[in-house]
Amino acid sequence: MPPLLTTAATILCAHGGRVAIIPRQTKVLAGGSPVVCVPDLMGAPIAGCALPPTPATKPCTTVAAIFPGSWSMRVLAGGKPVYLQTLMGLTDGVPPSPLMVVFPGQLTVQGSP
Repeated sequence: MPPLLTTAATILCAHGGRVAIIPRQTKVLAGGSPVVCVPDLMGAPIAGCALPPTPATKPCTTVAAIFPGSWSMRVLAGGKPVYLQTLMGLTDGVPPSPLMVVFPGQLTVQGSP
């Protein structure tokens, strides 16, 4: 089973831009940090994307989509599903970049899809 994501997670676009994780709930913790719930990552800002702007490209600035299977339907925090290390999503970059979870923020608490 994959670990739950927390605010200590490292989530990057393919160009090295880092997703800023701002939780809507702060009561449920894992590894000392709030767990990240649906829809916390939608629209989250991305800083440091190295994709150069050209007439055909645009750097990643926000999370544009999170795909099903990225959260647990069995583990809830505040009544909302929590995101898992198996997170799959895209940025608003042109072309869109996939999101990559480099570190989930903790490795102890795990969830099932």
